[in-house]
Amino acid sequence: MTTDNRDAASLLADFRHGRLSRRELVMGLAALGIAAPLATGLLPGGSARAQDKKYFVTFANVLESGELFVQLGNGIENAAKVAGYEFKRYNNNFDGPTTINNARLMAQDKPDLILEYNGVEGIGEALKRIFDDAGIPFIAINVPVPGGIWFNLVNREIGIDTAKVVVPLAQAKGWTAADTTVIILQASAAGVEVNDCIRYFYITAAEAMGMTPAKPEDITALTTTIGDNLIQVDGKGVLDTSYTTVKNALQTLAEDRHILLYSINDDSVIGAWRAITEAKRENNTIVAGLGGSVAALKELRENPYWVAEGSVFATHWGQYLMAMTAAILGGVTPPPLTKSPQAVLTKETVDKYYDASGQVKLLPPLVAENMYLKDTGILQKFNNVEGLI
Repeated sequence: MTTDNRDAASLLADFRHGRLSRRELVMGLAALGIAAPLATGLLPGGSARAQDKKYFVTFANVLESGELFVQLGNGIENAAKVAGYEFKRYNNNFDGPTTINNARLMAQDKPDLILEYNGVEGIGEALKRIFDDAGIPFIAINVPVPGGIWFNLVNREIGIDTAKVVVPLAQAKGWTAADTTVIILQASAAGVEVNDCIRYFYITAAEAMGMTPAKPEDITALTTTIGDNLIQVDGKGVLDTSYTTVKNALQTLAEDRHILLYSINDDSVIGAWRAITEAKRENNTIVAGLGGSVAALKELRENPYWVAEGSVFATHWGQYLMAMTAAILGGVTPPPLTKSPQAVLTKETVDKYYDASGQVKLLPPLVAENMYLKDTGILQKFNNVEGLI
């Protein structure tokens, strides 16, 4: 790409959007009479500190209703303020056409970087075309988008770890494969990765308790039952639908069956738990949540049947995303997946990470793949990551 007849601002914009290499940018600035030392100071990742740079970031939330998603969106917006970034927010409303329209609007905003939380896996290629045509780098949150830098929890790991907490408690009650059914709630439109948590929860529980075995490919979006040990319904990741689908499923399940209940996020689990309590089946149920919402953490502390909470510290994803923004626009190539902080909390461990009101006290240490975030200086602004305080 030629850099002739360009001003410094347009050259810097093209570099940030990936249309110029660092070498082409330095040469272009030199042609404008900007000396190498000054050019280095202008470059992202140069002598100017990453944590002091000001960027414009747009964010499309998967949904702006339900406690978990509102808290997540507010956390990202607040993190942008702490980082000193200009910020604009959209609502994808868990809807494909809305998400596509929002992507076009964000591209028109001409931000330095886009944060895309898309809940419909099948439209990823369309999103990629919009962002690529605009020359704007983007981070795909939770649901992968082709060509996007990916930020997500490791769903498989959190499902396995949650089952390892739940199963021993069920076995201590004397529950067996002969009298226990696992009810899992998927969000079929979100795709394989998002639903790996429930898939591996069942696989792990089945192996430990001698239930009808299953491989990952046996539990698809179309799976409804496996033997007498698995019922899968589509709660779509939202409270009301989860309530209705579990209420209907319970009508097909003998009243003396024990239940292990798990879903892809807290809003869905809370809806399902409401159906359990209305049916007066809580004494025969063990439940685990996923997300770390305030309401779910209250259940973990106070509800004897709610025994585990897979926290991905979603309220604080924003500070990771702002650090990723600084790194990416500074010329760093991230790993294929930047992992969100995550831990499976129990009644014994919840107080290490959350206070009594459900607010985060401490985040787990950075995993090895995420150490590149430390160098941006952004995370240090929040003073809450174990090992960076």
